[in-house]
Amino acid sequence: MNKFLIPIAALALLFTGCDKAEPVTYQIPKEERNADMPQQSEVTAPAQPAPGKMQVMPGMAEAAQAAPDLSYAVPEAWEEFPAQSIRKANFRVKDASGSAEITVTVFPGDVGGMLGNINRWRGQIGLDAIQADAINEVARPTTISNHKAMLVNLQGPEQSVLGGILSFHGSTWFFKMQGATGTVATQAEAMDTFLASVEIEDHHH
Repeated sequence: MNKFLIPIAALALLFTGCDKAEPVTYQIPKEERNADMPQQSEVTAPAQPAPGKMQVMPGMAEAAQAAPDLSYAVPEAWEEFPAQSIRKANFRVKDASGSAEITVTVFPGDVGGMLGNINRWRGQIGLDAIQADAINEVARPTTISNHKAMLVNLQGPEQSVLGGILSFHGSTWFFKMQGATGTVATQAEAMDTFLASVEIEDHHH
């Protein structure tokens, strides 16, 4: 019998017994959106908007439900739907240019940081990624629920995104409008009004 076998086996047992659980982290999954959003006549209460699907990773819905409550004023032209899964709020707006969807989501941590999230949104509407020194060209500071945030404006040939990104006590909140470029442009003032009305329950103050 090889005299080295017993010590090696003992070491294997020692290291096996010292394994530690790795921390759980979240990464925002890729969103899949249809080019055409459902017409008003296709939605029957209490049906929920289904302009696209998002893969929900384990634990994401529970994290969203555990996040603080929020209140807001709904712009007159926006149609509100019940919150669902990882979405804290759901809206849709339609006009002569087309339609757009507005969602409020929240995730633990920074989920990739400001640049990563801007480039994720750019990819969803067919735009190329940018470098960090170009962030100020597509985003400007704003205030959401008395906290500093960034308002991101991304204009694509067919689809555009207008949304607020807020770091809030260890989580990141996304207030995102995505839809027909003309619709997003005409709803910019309504989006500003909506963001100004948002109040997130804050137990830290």
